[in-house]
Amino acid sequence: MNKINYKYNGFIDKTMKFAEKEQLLKPELWRRFVQQFREDSDYDAGWRGEYWGKMMRGACFVYSYTKNKQLYDILAHTISDMLESADEDGRISTYSKNHEFDGWDIWCRKYVLLGMQYFLEICTDNELKSRIIKSMTGQVDYIIGKIGNEPSKIPITSATRHWRGLNSSSILEPIMHLYFITKEKRYLDFAEYIVNSGGTDIVNIFELAYKDELMPYQYPITKAYEMISCFEGLLEYYKATGIEWHKTAVINFADRILENDFTVIGCCGCSSELFDHSSVRQANTTNGEIMQETCVTVTLMKFMCRLNLITGNSKYADAFEASLYNAYLGSLNTENIIEASIHDEHCDWIAEPLPFDSYSPLTSGTRGNAIGGLKQMSDNHYYGCCACIGSLGIGLVPEIHLLQTGQEFIMNLYIDGTAETTALNGETVSFETKTEYPKSGNIEITVNLNKSTEFELKLHNPFWSENTAVSVNGQSVPVCKGYIPISRLWSNGDKIEIVLDMRTKAIRPVSYGHQILMNKVVWGHNYVIPTYDKEDPKAKNHIALRRGPIMLAQDNRLGYSVDEPVSVDIDTGGHADVCLADNDSVPFDHIVAAKVKLKDNKHIIMTDYASAGKLWSEKSKMAVWILQNNA
Repeated sequence: MNKINYKYNGFIDKTMKFAEKEQLLKPELWRRFVQQFREDSDYDAGWRGEYWGKMMRGACFVYSYTKNKQLYDILAHTISDMLESADEDGRISTYSKNHEFDGWDIWCRKYVLLGMQYFLEICTDNELKSRIIKSMTGQVDYIIGKIGNEPSKIPITSATRHWRGLNSSSILEPIMHLYFITKEKRYLDFAEYIVNSGGTDIVNIFELAYKDELMPYQYPITKAYEMISCFEGLLEYYKATGIEWHKTAVINFADRILENDFTVIGCCGCSSELFDHSSVRQANTTNGEIMQETCVTVTLMKFMCRLNLITGNSKYADAFEASLYNAYLGSLNTENIIEASIHDEHCDWIAEPLPFDSYSPLTSGTRGNAIGGLKQMSDNHYYGCCACIGSLGIGLVPEIHLLQTGQEFIMNLYIDGTAETTALNGETVSFETKTEYPKSGNIEITVNLNKSTEFELKLHNPFWSENTAVSVNGQSVPVCKGYIPISRLWSNGDKIEIVLDMRTKAIRPVSYGHQILMNKVVWGHNYVIPTYDKEDPKAKNHIALRRGPIMLAQDNRLGYSVDEPVSVDIDTGGHADVCLADNDSVPFDHIVAAKVKLKDNKHIIMTDYASAGKLWSEKSKMAVWILQNNA
């Protein structure tokens, strides 16, 4: 596959630069994370060891876009630093030998491997590449010597005290990456062992997904982030083996998430970080504050990106876009606010703002309620898992924006800027996009070529656009759902015009009554009897407003209390009367300012969900599920 070079304008480029400035270009942060491996810092069965690899993975994706030499130099230095942290057995772990293969040890080692593997893709130093591969093989060979189904070894699902083995089983993904790098059969064999172990010690989750009889929220273990990670590994295993039922299992699992646990902002989990039938429960006022975790958002984005590439199904691009423009961009701590609990509960710690928030509210609430995966380090600094994974979210955008397979291009995202690559005949081709999307549904794409070239371009037709119009050089093109194919001999300067239907759709909560909603294994191995959830009677009094890929949100700064009911005017087709408002009507940075008509002919101002609530306080209390009179 040819390399595609991007140059974005607007807030996508701004977000890339935000991740660099606020996190990735800080050498002291990288040093602090590597130091955790020299101190055996996870003596408390913690997860400090995941921080470095999570951030490294995201940094490599961001670098692939920015090509910032300063960032590359920092990453090369921290890689060398990490290599030097290995012990005499080649182990790189934040757990001592006396406490290894417990808690989150393998989970953390997984991220070390992933961080190294993704750096290999951008590394320009062959000697450093060799050192990295040698280290990775040493790390994994050590694990293989200790973990397995032989009597003398520890089962993979027992190498942790949490989530019945999900977190340790998720090492499947980097094991497969190492197999692709080395072609060493022992790594494929070890991957096969992990797959056959089934992900947990209580049930084979891969077989559950293949049989497709239960929803993810009905599995005996429902920890969303770790479970998705296991299925990411299974997808990589399928790529190597071609075993079709594994692919089927992954697709079944992903589709049930989208059907049952995917919320309007593109995340999962109304009860902490668990699958819990979030699609149904999302408008409940009883959910609490620890919900819609950023780690889950970004992991879902990566999962959807891979599924779109492998299956060619546009619904995964739809899901990626929903997550990107809502939950993910909403997690950016653009105001550099310090989470309140640091002052209230950890006043002796060094108080610093983290670049990404951990949890996103749905009904009336505030951002910044807690730091996900919070751990203190020996120098009194702290960090959290969601902050570490945050840069990956924006780094994934170029991975799914434009895909090329042979003489076919697939455009999944419409972003103001340029994508340049080569066609199958070697001719340079660039797609120059001019648009204010997602503020506007009008998109103009200019095809730039040195020589006329024949290829097919497939344009993503988002699921929410009920009436899409497409033309090439003024001539209409037939429109269909999913992808709109255009095959022709393209010439320099050909112009594609796309008009997406940006009417605002009113979404109502699903009524569900009594049903099994969640199985819990709370941190430990004790199995908890499935729980029943009673419908929140207040849920039905809410609506959510989708304008294009954007969810509109209330914010107390927009002139009225989000806790006061309103009466949005909704027509018989389920559309609200919404038009763009003057930017001056919103007193903070935003993507979309919307004027929403009420039944009494008055209006309220709303903004995009991602821009709301950024003061992390009652002053910017927000809601995406808004309280509606006579709903």
